Amino acid sequence: MNEIKKWTLYMMFLVAGFATGIGTLGLFPQFWLKYGLTGLVVHVLFLALFTYVAVLETETVMKSGYYFVEIYHKLFRRRAMIVSILVAVIIFLSYYTANTMLSILAPLLGTGTVGRLVAKVLMFALIFVVLTRAKEKSFAIMAVGSLVFVVAVAVTAVAFKTQIPENATFLGMAKHMLVARTSLSLDLIRDAAMRAAYGVGLGFAFYLMLGSFLNERFNPRLIIGTGILLQFFVSILSTVIVVYAIAPSTPDRLLTYVYGGDEGAIALMGDLPIILKEYQVLLFLIAISVFFAGLTSLLPTAEVGLQIIESMFKMGRNRATTYLLGASLAVGVIDAAPAIADMALKAVTVSIFFTSIFELWPVLNSKEKSPAIMGASVLATLLFVVGGIYALIMTFRAGGVYLLSGILAVLIVGFGFLGDRLLPAREEA
Repeated sequence: MNEIKKWTLYMMFLVAGFATGIGTLGLFPQFWLKYGLTGLVVHVLFLALFTYVAVLETETVMKSGYYFVEIYHKLFRRRAMIVSILVAVIIFLSYYTANTMLSILAPLLGTGTVGRLVAKVLMFALIFVVLTRAKEKSFAIMAVGSLVFVVAVAVTAVAFKTQIPENATFLGMAKHMLVARTSLSLDLIRDAAMRAAYGVGLGFAFYLMLGSFLNERFNPRLIIGTGILLQFFVSILSTVIVVYAIAPSTPDRLLTYVYGGDEGAIALMGDLPIILKEYQVLLFLIAISVFFAGLTSLLPTAEVGLQIIESMFKMGRNRATTYLLGASLAVGVIDAAPAIADMALKAVTVSIFFTSIFELWPVLNSKEKSPAIMGASVLATLLFVVGGIYALIMTFRAGGVYLLSGILAVLIVGFGFLGDRLLPAREEA
């Protein structure tokens, strides 16, 4: 296998690992069970649109001749946008590191404030070692980790299918929900678009960074398209895992999960040790799958953050990594408490709709746009605006600590649009 084919394969799995997060394992099955076959079809349509957007972003950076951070500085004079993306990355890392490590250490550490903080420190230490010691091999390590993750999910799905006794009534009910044809509704369209946006992983500038490292010998459509297809395959397997994981319980437990929203998904993950107490091997397999789902999303996202810091502040890789993880851990100390952690998550969830627009900015401002590119870019932008405004309104309506989520999201997004005048002038290289 020549170098181009080898790295093409690496990049396919890198995209798949980045796009497939813990939410894929817990929330996609919930979405599919809730909205049936109709929801799945709408989701696939949105997934295709956002995959095309990711390809456009990658190709735009490849053709520009600029490094992705420099595009915002030299071409568009919108450095604040890339800073906002960096802030979203830092808050995401501060939250997601705990959840990832707790997927395997929760029985030892618990899920309280102290346990979350210890889990973050351990996860940040692992990320630091990979990013600073592996260096040029970092992408290869991420790709191999993603391959292990895909295999782990497949093995877990087969294990659940073969080890959990068939329950005709329960599984028949789940199958009926999966193939049901439901009416189109605003809720279905909103949720399908949201799951697809998360399924591609827009908003963290990953595809802009990817374009900086590819050249004309690579085919970004093949790389990204195959990577997202693998992510969708993992989503299907995750649904098999979840359905069979609930099988030892009751149909009511399935309904509680399906219609319980984010809290219902979190509650299910917490209940699995009880539901599957007779299946310790299956519990271990699902814990490993969740861990790798988190790890393969964390490493590429952290890579984006350190690349931004390295470029903007003209510093070496090790120092940039130290600054990024130090800032993320500092925020992580603040949001170690579960309630504050949830507040931070909501802030990132809202912000991502708008940072996806920031990420799309080079495509929107490209001078060479075909009608298809313009149509896809404008449609995606409208979806991000509508979805972001809706998410912001719902966050404020939730009240309580989530008022802080909305305020934090407004600050992040507002700075991206208006903050360039607040940044110090930078000399041209």
